[in-house]
Amino acid sequence: MNIERANTLFNQGVFTDLYRAGFITAKIFVYREIYLWVHAQVQARGVSKNQAVLEAEIKFNKDERTIWRALNSFNA
Repeated sequence: MNIERANTLFNQGVFTDLYRAGFITAKIFVYREIYLWVHAQVQARGVSKNQAVLEAEIKFNKDERTIWRALNSFNA
């Protein structure tokens, strides 16, 4: 799924409704937050994607592989 489509679904409340109904887990919310944060760091500060991933590990208290998984889940 690409991030534009995901943002549209978030803005429409589709993901929230699916979560409340028990069809999806909260992981998609965390993955989206990670993706947006890493993307913002690359754009705003001009750091490399790898550096942003290393910083995201600390910020989100997640494994590096989880950060990459979050990024890859929104790249299409």
